Amino acid sequence: MSRTTIQSITVEPLTIPLLEPFSIATGSTSDARNVLITITLEDGSRGYGECAPFTPSTGETQGTALSAAQGCAELIKGRDAAHWRSLSRLTRGVYFSQGTAIAGIEMALLDALTRSYGIPLYVFFGGASTSVETDMSIPMVTPERGYDLAKETVARGIRSIKIKVGGDLRDDVARVEAVREGAPNVGLILDANQGYTANEALICLEALDNRDIRPMLMEQPVHKDDHEGLRYVTQHTTVPIAADESAYSAANVAHLIEMGAVNVVNIKLMKSGFVEALDIAAVCRARHTELMIGAMMESRLAIAAAAHF
Repeated sequence: MSRTTIQSITVEPLTIPLLEPFSIATGSTSDARNVLITITLEDGSRGYGECAPFTPSTGETQGTALSAAQGCAELIKGRDAAHWRSLSRLTRGVYFSQGTAIAGIEMALLDALTRSYGIPLYVFFGGASTSVETDMSIPMVTPERGYDLAKETVARGIRSIKIKVGGDLRDDVARVEAVREGAPNVGLILDANQGYTANEALICLEALDNRDIRPMLMEQPVHKDDHEGLRYVTQHTTVPIAADESAYSAANVAHLIEMGAVNVVNIKLMKSGFVEALDIAAVCRARHTELMIGAMMESRLAIAAAAHF
């Protein structure tokens, strides 16, 4: 038996209260209802993974993620973690619609494997970088609260702020203005989370341009299935447009790039898992499309894994 044979897998709920409610265009939550996965190998190496379903974005819940992760665990228990790509194909073949469960299983699997090998995950993936640049998200709050959060973010040394939009256009513009006032020297990213029509997205960008506010990019302005709307926005503004909810597989991302619908792709492990995310990254690099790494309602566990990725 190999030292990297999977000896045991535990799957359990992980519910984390938020410091304050987090609201986006498609919903609001006051806690992160996630799933914790622990994989132990034959040599005693232990790895941890997290499923972070966010129902408004993926349709998954803590319950569905828990059930799917338990099913994935049954499929791979007793197999060799060193064959992680083939194990991914096995779980994905059965639970292809449960991205967060696959992500959590792959996260724990790779964590255990690299601990067994005695190397950090980022080295396993090639060690291209030892630092990351991050941003802080400001949810759909009042302009006054947005201003305060912007000031707090700058005080922490963060140089980019993501602002949730996709609701009432006047409220969104007022929120962005307030954040810009509170943080005049940082980069701004707008994230509509599918909340706009194509025309509304362009109206928002034009209104901000009239106020001398130019975002670094706008994420997912339209519904994830509205690829034509996404292309329309991309082709009618000079602000880079990123696909988030629309980008969940390598084949799907290749299609978006080929039709000229995006400038940037936001990879989230919770949408696709590690293996598919690696394939998405390869597609984007081959087509000279910019990449960013995003997160959902994740704890430091999954965010750390994304940083290693």
